[in-house]
Amino acid sequence: MSHSLYAFATGLTGAWIAFALNAIGVAGWIAYGVGQWHLVWLYLRRGPRRDRQVWTGVTDAALPMVTIQLPLYNERFVAATLINSCAALDWPADRIEIQVLDDSTDESAAIVDERAAHWNARGIDVRVVRRETRLGFKAGALAHGATLARGEFHALFDADFQPHPDFLRRTIPYFADPAVGAVQARWGHLNRTQSWLTRAQAMVIDFFFLVEQEARDRAGLFIRFNGSAGIWRAATVADAGGWQADTLSEDYDLCLRAQLAGWKMVYTRDVVAPGELPPTMHDYKVQQTRWGRGRGQVIRKMLPALLRAKLEPLVKVHAVFDMLNILAVPALILVGIASPWLALALVHQPAIRPWVVVLSIVQLPFNGILLPYVIWQAVRPYAKNATELVREAFRSVLPFVAVTMGLNLLMMVSALRGLFGADATFHRTAKYSVRDGALGRGTRAPKGVRITAETWGEGLMAAYFVASLALDAVLGTWYYAPFHILLAAGFGAMFTSTLRGR
Repeated sequence: MSHSLYAFATGLTGAWIAFALNAIGVAGWIAYGVGQWHLVWLYLRRGPRRDRQVWTGVTDAALPMVTIQLPLYNERFVAATLINSCAALDWPADRIEIQVLDDSTDESAAIVDERAAHWNARGIDVRVVRRETRLGFKAGALAHGATLARGEFHALFDADFQPHPDFLRRTIPYFADPAVGAVQARWGHLNRTQSWLTRAQAMVIDFFFLVEQEARDRAGLFIRFNGSAGIWRAATVADAGGWQADTLSEDYDLCLRAQLAGWKMVYTRDVVAPGELPPTMHDYKVQQTRWGRGRGQVIRKMLPALLRAKLEPLVKVHAVFDMLNILAVPALILVGIASPWLALALVHQPAIRPWVVVLSIVQLPFNGILLPYVIWQAVRPYAKNATELVREAFRSVLPFVAVTMGLNLLMMVSALRGLFGADATFHRTAKYSVRDGALGRGTRAPKGVRITAETWGEGLMAAYFVASLALDAVLGTWYYAPFHILLAAGFGAMFTSTLRGR
C-alpha cells in the first residue's frame, strides 16, 4: 500500500467513505433480509400445506388427457431412465402421451428411439419429436411440442428427473379449480450426499422450496415455476403467450406472464420429484451462469410490466422482491470489499466506532438469526432426531456457506450480462446419472474447458480476503476476521475446485 493511499485510508475522509460503502451494502442486505423474514413469518403463520389431493371415485375414462414433455439434448446417460420413469406413471394408457423433444446430435438419439420403440410395443404412447434446427433451445422445443401435443395438461421434466408413479394422481386434482394454470412440485435430490458441493446445493434448493415457495403459495403471492417437475394447463400457456426464447429463464418468464394474466399457480411440497444435482464445479457454474443471466433478462423484460400491473400491494411487493432479490449479491460483495478498509479506519478514527456498532446491531437479526433458521429448515427433512439434525448440519453448513459466499461474483456478473446483453444461448448442464454413494459416468468437466474471467476474479477475491485476514492480524482487530475467513474460503473453494475440475 502506497504512503498516500495509506494516509487517505486512515484519514477521516477515507474512514467515512469506507463506512458509507459498507452501509450501502448492509442496507441492501437488510432489504433482502426483511423480505426473507416476512416470508418466514407468513410460513410460520399459515404452516405448510397438508391437503394431499388424490382423485378418487373418478373413472379412468373421465380423466383428462396429459402430455408429458421431455426436452432432451445430448443426454445419453439419463435419457433411458427418464423415459422409463415417465412410462411408469400411474395414468390410463389411452389418457397419456410421452413427448420426447429430442434435439440431440450424439448417440442419445439412438437411445431415445430404442426406448420409444420398447414402450410403444407395450401400449405406452411415446412420441419422438425432432426439429431441423435447435432454434430457441429448450423454449423452442417446448413451443414446438405444444403445437403437436394432444393433452389438456402438459407435464414437464428435465432429463435428470425421475418422477414417482403417483405424480399425476397427486398433482392433476389441483386443476379442478378452473383458475389454476400450473402446479409446481418440490424438487428432491438423487445425489444430495455425494459431495460437499451437492450438499450445499441441496440446502439452497430445500430452503427455497420448503419455506419460500410454501409461504408464497399459502399467502396467495406469485410463485415460481421452476422449469421441471410441474404441470401446465395447455390453455394457460397459450393465453400467456406461449413459451418464448428471448430469455434463458423461459420458465420464470412464462409463469410471470401467466400470473399477470390472472391465472393461479399452486405449489405442493408433498409431491417430490427427485433430480440430479450438478456433481462438478464446472457443471454447477454452467447452471448458475445460465440462471443468473436468465434472471437479468427477465428483469429487463418483465419488471416494467410487473410495476404497471394492477395487483394487490402485498402481491406486487413480493413479486418485485422475488425478481430483484439477486441485488443481495452485489450488496454482500460491497460489504466484503469495504470491510478491510473499515477495519483500518476503526483503528485510526475512533469517531466512527459508534456508527459501526449501530450498523452491526441493525443487521444482527438478518445475519445472526435468519441464517441459522435457514439451516435448520433445510436439514431437518433428513434428520429423525436431534443427533441426526446436528450431524446433518455439521456436514452441510460449511459447504453451504462456502458456496453462498463464493458464488456471488459469478452470479453478479451473469445477472448484469443478462440485464444489459442480448445473448440467449442456452448452455446445458451435463447430466451423469449419479446417485448417493455412487459416481455417475463421465463426471468430469470436458477437456479444454476455458478458465473464464469470472474464475480468475474468484481467485483475486480469495487473495484479497486472505490479505484482509493478514491486515486483521497486523492491526490486532478481529471484528471482521470471521467474515474475511468465510469470504476467503468461499471464493477460494470456487476457484480451486474449478481448476481441479479441469
